[in-house]
Amino acid sequence: MAKSARPLPPGAAQDPRLPAAVAMLGRTGAAEFQVRYCEEEKPTVWVACARWGKHWEAAGAMSPLRAIFRLCDEVIDGGTCQHCQRPTGFSPELDALPLDELVCWYQWDPELATFRRGCA
Repeated sequence: MAKSARPLPPGAAQDPRLPAAVAMLGRTGAAEFQVRYCEEEKPTVWVACARWGKHWEAAGAMSPLRAIFRLCDEVIDGGTCQHCQRPTGFSPELDALPLDELVCWYQWDPELATFRRGCA
């Protein structure tokens, strides 16, 4: 599902959270995913795009990994967990987050190398 117009920077390409975040977007129903960049003006801006049906969403940042995380945040935050029915949130880190009892946080699990929901 992933596509990029040019190779990703070495640091981003080696971060295990990158493929896990792309897989997370797939679990939300995204049918297509792309990472793009614009270097016409400095600094280079990276954009992560995903398609659900005919609808596209995009998020930009100064690194491809941060753009993907922002896209995950955009589409996951404020949704509803299909398992526990709580509102959903996304965090690329494994930290204690506010309102843990009220929000089903999708967080990085380094042991399983995936983003897991809080109610799992």
